[in-house]
Amino acid sequence: MPVIQTAVIIVLLCIEVYCDLKDRTIPNEISLAIALAAFIDFHFENLWGLLPAAMFFVGALFTKIGGGDVKAVAALSLSLGLWKTLLLLFAAELSMLVFYGISAVVQKVRGRTAAKNLPFLPFITIGYLLTFFV
Repeated sequence: MPVIQTAVIIVLLCIEVYCDLKDRTIPNEISLAIALAAFIDFHFENLWGLLPAAMFFVGALFTKIGGGDVKAVAALSLSLGLWKTLLLLFAAELSMLVFYGISAVVQKVRGRTAAKNLPFLPFITIGYLLTFFV
């Protein structure tokens, strides 16, 4: 991916993460801007990335994953394509699992219970960043 496209998407993801952590909402306008940034260096085969995004949507119907997270993944999939979108989702889930595991242990030591509902977009962002190292 070109540097400009990646830089724009990372900045937009940081804005989304801030909104998700602060208000637990993800603005549709930012996800739309990420989708438009995908067209800076668009390849037709990147549309295959919408397949795992669609599977993520179906999974979100049965869990507590919010619609903003689904829209963000769909927007990112336009720039990543099939395999990198799968990698993004795997890395996001794995990083959330590791974070939650550590958080649960720390909270147990403190005599508290770990939060059951975490914002997911920070982990999607981690997954996006990790796609560049594989």
